[in-house]
Amino acid sequence: MQISKEILIDVSEDASNSTGVQTDGLLLSGIVFPSSFTGTSLTFDFSFDGTNWKDVVETDNTEVTYTVSADNVVRVDPSGWAFAAKGFIRVTSNGTETADRTLQLLFKSS
Repeated sequence: MQISKEILIDVSEDASNSTGVQTDGLLLSGIVFPSSFTGTSLTFDFSFDGTNWKDVVETDNTEVTYTVSADNVVRVDPSGWAFAAKGFIRVTSNGTETADRTLQLLFKSS
């Protein structure tokens, strides 16, 4: 099963963070970018409750980052997101968005 969830990066509120999206036991498998996306990279936060956020980092403490590909779909390895199957994900643009942006996050069952 694959589902799509839309998230909004609301630049008027905090300049770069998206709304949080509940993962509903599913694993992140892709990101669909609009053609208007102007940021060049994304980082991620995770929360168990949708309120208290933690940066998502690799084992060497570097942030998990994906390069933006405007008007394309970026494939994400779902196995790297197994930890987040029960919780919320929030996306942060590197801060160059000039207007609100909507991304689609693609999820699949584990």
